[in-house]
Amino acid sequence: MFLAEAAPFKDQVLEFVTQYVAWIEPIVFALGFGESLVVVSFFIPSTVLFLGIGGLYAAADGAFWPIWLAGASGAFCGDVVSYVVGRYFKNDISEFGPIRKYPEVYARTRITCRDWGSLAVITSKFMGMLRPIVPLVAGAMAMPVPRFLPASAISGLLWAGAFLAPGYGITWFVAG
Repeated sequence: MFLAEAAPFKDQVLEFVTQYVAWIEPIVFALGFGESLVVVSFFIPSTVLFLGIGGLYAAADGAFWPIWLAGASGAFCGDVVSYVVGRYFKNDISEFGPIRKYPEVYARTRITCRDWGSLAVITSKFMGMLRPIVPLVAGAMAMPVPRFLPASAISGLLWAGAFLAPGYGITWFVAG
């Protein structure tokens, strides 16, 4: 009974998504970008949104790779901005709002970046609060750019894929 009542709503949502499908890629890029910036990431639940967006995009017959690359590119660009900010402010970032409030997180992140290097950048994408902080700290610690950029690109691809694919795949499987 519930499914019969939900059918008109489902049709309205799909019509809306199909009508505005061209906006999905820029939105996914912006969500990935914002999720990778310190402070901004606390207000953007893009990980959860990616699950739903993947499903809606599949239901609108969109191809997976454009939204995957949009999300990964946004995350990569956000990481680069955070890295550059860290490089510019160096040790002064320890006095920055959220980092100043949690000095133990900053200290542990520095140790993690020192010990794990590129792997810290890759794995941090899957660790909520550390997602935007590791690139900032990597920049402050002057991680070499040739080590940071590939790690950030890989992390963005893995992260965007991991959270867009389930919704996309389930919808594709059910509808296909």
